Amino acid sequence: MGKKYLFSEDANGRSREVKVDPKHLDRQIRDERAAGRNPVVLDEDERIRYGLLSQQLKGRR
Repeated sequence: MGKKYLFSEDANGRSREVKVDPKHLDRQIRDERAAGRNPVVLDEDERIRYGLLSQQLKGRR
């Protein structure tokens, strides 16, 4: 199993990366949702793809 990344977006659209505790990932996701934030979990490959997509979109402005 590869490394996981947890990103949390608040109601204002600001996102932040949360340090992942692999043994308690389900609890972390529940805690983020309970706090009114939208959590997203990515693996290493997905993070790379989304990062590249983000760079491509920034370049089109």
